[in-house]
Amino acid sequence: MKIASGFEQHVNEIRTAADGGFIPRDPEVVKSWLRCLNDYKLDPEHKGEARILPESVLKEHKQEAEDLLSIARFGMEDLYRRVNSMGYVLLLTDRKGVTVDFIGDEKVDRELKRAGLYIGAEWSERNAGTCGVGACLTSGEAIVVHQTDHFDMAHTPLSCTSAPIYDVKGSLIGVLDVSLLMSPAEKHSQALTLEVVKSCVRRIEMAYLLGTRKGDWILRLNRTSEFLGVDPSCALSVATDGTISGLTHGAHRMFSSVLNEDWRKTSFVGRPFEDLFAVDYNDLPCLLNAVTPGEQALETRDGKILFADVRAPVRLPSRSAPPTLPKALTRIHGGDPALAAVVEKAARIVDKQISIILEGETGVGKEFVAQALHEARKKQGAFVAINCAALPEALIESELFGYVANSFTGANSKGKKGLIEQANGGTLFLDEIGDMPLVLQARLLRVLAEREVMPVGATKPIQVDIRVIAASHRNLKDMVDAGLFRQDLYYRLNGVVLGLPALRNRKDKSWLIGRVGKKVAGETSMRFTKEALEVLCGYAWPGNIREMINVFELCHALSDGGPIGVGDLPENLVGGFERLSSS
Repeated sequence: MKIASGFEQHVNEIRTAADGGFIPRDPEVVKSWLRCLNDYKLDPEHKGEARILPESVLKEHKQEAEDLLSIARFGMEDLYRRVNSMGYVLLLTDRKGVTVDFIGDEKVDRELKRAGLYIGAEWSERNAGTCGVGACLTSGEAIVVHQTDHFDMAHTPLSCTSAPIYDVKGSLIGVLDVSLLMSPAEKHSQALTLEVVKSCVRRIEMAYLLGTRKGDWILRLNRTSEFLGVDPSCALSVATDGTISGLTHGAHRMFSSVLNEDWRKTSFVGRPFEDLFAVDYNDLPCLLNAVTPGEQALETRDGKILFADVRAPVRLPSRSAPPTLPKALTRIHGGDPALAAVVEKAARIVDKQISIILEGETGVGKEFVAQALHEARKKQGAFVAINCAALPEALIESELFGYVANSFTGANSKGKKGLIEQANGGTLFLDEIGDMPLVLQARLLRVLAEREVMPVGATKPIQVDIRVIAASHRNLKDMVDAGLFRQDLYYRLNGVVLGLPALRNRKDKSWLIGRVGKKVAGETSMRFTKEALEVLCGYAWPGNIREMINVFELCHALSDGGPIGVGDLPENLVGGFERLSSS
């Protein structure tokens, strides 16, 4: 008697489910199999490879999920610290199933990418068949898809535990997934993991609500009073007109039950506070200073008791007034549209712990912009700039990470604090990051992932809290494709990309000429004739702002204090202007 292979058994089991036969699987898994067969017309005998989206498409998905990325990141890093020793990989996907962030072990980087447990992987049911992310997005429920629960045989070694993330209006906006390349055969081994992932998602949704509804009343809720102030189960926000303005998903489901409504078809945003509670909205201020369980108790419409930690609205600036830009960012340009867009985008993320890449030609002022981004932050600390191209390769490791006393021949007897540790609490600016050796890229990646640095010769890591801004005149994505720059580090740094225009393309050259002239000559600034200004504004400036500074320093040194004319300018600059004009 021929014994069917594992592949044949898997296909036969899916066909049995399609014929209505009983199989010992979770109902949500069976429903997903049927969707794969009937709705997406997927072939159970086809072994599909993981689909990784091109960088240009991934960039669009990341931009659309920018708010989710910034809020979820801290929760993901905290979760990874607790589960990384067990081999788990964390994926954050958007509402379409595209992985917009991930944290994994770089030691198995190649295996993760091959399996699709990587940034840019697309895990929708339509593309990947039954999988944790796809089934979670379709059902709206947390789920474990373990090994042969997967529809596609190529994914059956994996175990995927996924939980949906909802926004404050009740819309599903993403999925947090924790996966294993290889796992124990028993599905119940992931039961605790499922609860940990759901707990992390609950905190992410809570942070989302608190961050986006600061101008409203916030009620953090729990069925018991003991953990109310420490770990509430859900929360909702109430606008100043007494209507519900937002909820976490836990609150959405709980109040759907209170009103005996289907949570999938119910919307609470815009409904009166009194629809949910047997309490008048105007009585909320009485709960502000409540400390005893009796004072914190609220009765719901179905007679149940909830305990509430109430926060008053934060007074926000008038919506009619344009947002005020941090002063440091207003000094970046003098009306150039491209830089104005950069400043507007930067202002949105300046106080968020998102890594930034500054793109632009040599000399466009990347370090100046990085310094402005640092100064614009509410959280102050040191600004440490590192030119990765200027550090000798033999010294770069000890300079970046520091070293303990007598850790190598010639080391200081007292040890030395590294540049990364010096930036603790502030900003680490990595200029010309593309010139960093690959072996040190791996160590930097671990610093960014673990938020800790290991000095040379040390046995215990040092915790660091840094905001990283990286810059390079080289195209880092092209370097990744050529194998010259680590892909995982690129995606770790690539939180937001700010492109700085070349000087020849800027529309605020006159303003910049004044700023650079003042920088070179001090308060007296520098005066140019009308003809000289025309040449300066029309020149192509291949060396960008750095070249302008050098030219102005020469002019200032040779001037007699009067206006600088065309004859006082370098010949190559005047000739360059003439060629540009004639063309």
